[in-house]
Amino acid sequence: MTKQLHSRTGPTLLLSVGIALAILAPSSNAQAAYKCKSADGKIEYSDRPCDTSKSTLNAPGGMRADAGKPKVDGIAELQKIFSEFETPLCERERIAGEIDRATRSGELHANRRAWAAKQERLSNLNDQMAIFQERVSKITKPAGVDSAEVAAVRKFQRGLKSCDKPGATTNSPPKPAPNK
Repeated sequence: MTKQLHSRTGPTLLLSVGIALAILAPSSNAQAAYKCKSADGKIEYSDRPCDTSKSTLNAPGGMRADAGKPKVDGIAELQKIFSEFETPLCERERIAGEIDRATRSGELHANRRAWAAKQERLSNLNDQMAIFQERVSKITKPAGVDSAEVAAVRKFQRGLKSCDKPGATTNSPPKPAPNK
């Protein structure tokens, strides 16, 4: 008899809770809501404006909280980063290619000491790559996946692939158009 009682009250209780939530839900939407992005990229929702360590994605009324701030030219900033990192990242591609070919041919395994310096240099250049990626992501994340900034980074990275070929240089993105 106890099982029958629970089987009848369970659905009734769930239905009551569901109705209560449906009634209360619209009232919670009436409050102001801020969608904030923390420095580590996590999205948070709050009824208060984002603190200074977070960027505001959406503010009440559909306006961006940073609408009045001057917009940084992402392509121009990327150009500076590309210029700074082109040489070490191109060297990284060359060394990675050499090490890959030596690994495949067995030369690296046969003569590890001779390759140790190049492997150490590649490790240092990988650190440079991580710094590059961090700086670039600060520009591309806010811009969005389909932005000109992301397209410029992809083009730069495709150009780096050709660095492994003798005498090749990267294809840097086009110079930004002058402001009108």
